Amino acid sequence: MPYSPYPSNAAAAAAAAEQAGEGPWNPGVQSRLPGRLLPLSTIFHSDNVFSSVERVRELRDLTGLDFSELVCFRPERLALHELLIRVTADLSVADGPRYEDLGINFRSIVTAILAQHVQPGMDRIVAVYDESRRELHRIVEQALSRAAQASTPARPDLHRRAGLKGLFLRGPRRRATPVQDDDGLSYLQLADEWDKEADAAAGAGTPGDAHAAAYRALARVSRAIYGKVGSWRTASELAASVALDLACNELGAQRVGQLIDEHVQEAVRRGGFRPLPQRNPAVVMNTKGPSASGKSTLRPLQHALAERVGAAWSDFALISPDIWRKQLLDYGSLGDDYRYGAMLTSEELAIVDHKLDRYVQAKAEQGRMTHLLMDRFRFGSFLFQSERVSDQLLSRFGQVIYFFFMITPPDDLVERAWMRALEFGRYKAVDDILAHSIEAYSGMPNLFLTWARRTDKKIHFEFLDNSVALGKAPRTVAFGWNAQVFVLDVKCMLDVVRYRRVNVDALSPDELFGDMTETAQRAEHNTEFLLQCVRRLHKVHFADQRSGRIYLLIEDGRSVWVDGEAMAAAASDPNTRAGIAAVAPGVLDREAKQRQAPLYVSDLLPPEQIRTLGSWGPDKG
Repeated sequence: MPYSPYPSNAAAAAAAAEQAGEGPWNPGVQSRLPGRLLPLSTIFHSDNVFSSVERVRELRDLTGLDFSELVCFRPERLALHELLIRVTADLSVADGPRYEDLGINFRSIVTAILAQHVQPGMDRIVAVYDESRRELHRIVEQALSRAAQASTPARPDLHRRAGLKGLFLRGPRRRATPVQDDDGLSYLQLADEWDKEADAAAGAGTPGDAHAAAYRALARVSRAIYGKVGSWRTASELAASVALDLACNELGAQRVGQLIDEHVQEAVRRGGFRPLPQRNPAVVMNTKGPSASGKSTLRPLQHALAERVGAAWSDFALISPDIWRKQLLDYGSLGDDYRYGAMLTSEELAIVDHKLDRYVQAKAEQGRMTHLLMDRFRFGSFLFQSERVSDQLLSRFGQVIYFFFMITPPDDLVERAWMRALEFGRYKAVDDILAHSIEAYSGMPNLFLTWARRTDKKIHFEFLDNSVALGKAPRTVAFGWNAQVFVLDVKCMLDVVRYRRVNVDALSPDELFGDMTETAQRAEHNTEFLLQCVRRLHKVHFADQRSGRIYLLIEDGRSVWVDGEAMAAAASDPNTRAGIAAVAPGVLDREAKQRQAPLYVSDLLPPEQIRTLGSWGPDKG
């Protein structure tokens, strides 16, 4: 394997795992959390939420909503969420030379502000939360009462916490009757009306925050129970209870966040913490790739790039949500189940991550944008089919945006994930790793092509082959600005398609592509991404990875320039030959004559415009 030996501090863990018969393909953790561990999930721990596992399970069965929506966070936990967000987005955090330094430095800042500023003010935080809940209680109760005026419903009891299924099992005299459309109580009609009221309240600014949160929650719940409950009157108690918790999570976080703002500002005033300065134009670096593909290991190279383009590295908000995990959960408290630590924090981490998006969006709208670096993989973050995909990412707030797409072979992903687990305790099941890789490689092309075609921002992109030894710079596969791309490694562009076809149930490297026929594995059957580039981008240059010599230029889908000699050399590789045959049929049949001086990438792009991180070309080794 192309990896260096295990780090010294992981050697003992590796030896113990080997003795237990464990390894990269048998990491000792399954993709499905064992039922006995569910109460240990951070979204169910009694210190963090008011809701019990049993209650949330029952609510999920009744509403179909996810666990993460149904839990009701305590104010102390909301305070931690808001602090994690502000330290991430507002304060400068040193990342250091080691992979783990960013997490260590980040958590030290969070711990200090918690102890010195947030905890001493916790009584006020709890009081603000309690008052918000009482306010929401009144709004939800009034909204339900108005909705039910056409009938004679029982008054909802917002404090009821048990026997929810009894709402649907009250005997013949209380049997639910389906609501007619003209009754005024149709679930979908109610949801639409509450959405309108929420929008109107939100437009009123801060005074309407509570009403907006309450109406949004009621609309969400009424749609969730549509088709599951006979009448709104029967379901009013359920709707009241669930909507109140949903609204508390939203409004409570908002108001607690305002108090956390004060504490962070006070911490900055007292010294020791540096706020990130507003930057215009803002530079955004966004690294995308499968789990364990090496996203975080690019940071030293991105640091150097920031210096090259005149952006101070200390001015970047470093967004890497995985570093929050050990602030959300004490892995040491899990005993022999420590390997499930990442899974036990995954739901809550996703909640905070989405809150971070909204917080940064608000900063941008207020003109307080900073430089951003993101190296997160959020499940579902690639699966956008709309041409408006770019509006759904934080990158939209930058004026100069750098995208880095990691292409790492599936077997290397499994090996890297294992090494990370041994050294840092972040274990991941093999089928999860492979499933995430399929998602990543399936979504990359559309994400890339949508951004590359934008004309309102400066977009630089680079695809990187990370099938290299740990500690070595990845190889540049392709790069460019906006709708002009330079393809240096055709095989890796084909791999983006081939890697989507892995067997997620593989138990060894030999089983990764075992279900694929020999025909399906052939290069000519993996040219889809390359064809998309040629058809949707203005210019696609094909150049030699080692020298940068261009052998083919396709402009608006047509071959307009060919270096016969360089083409003949490139086509000696079967993968390159298959790729060229797909995107420029007939070019390979031309006689290899050299009628003009060789053309290199450096002839078309001045050095200051070549902002790649990977190795390629004569000057890149």
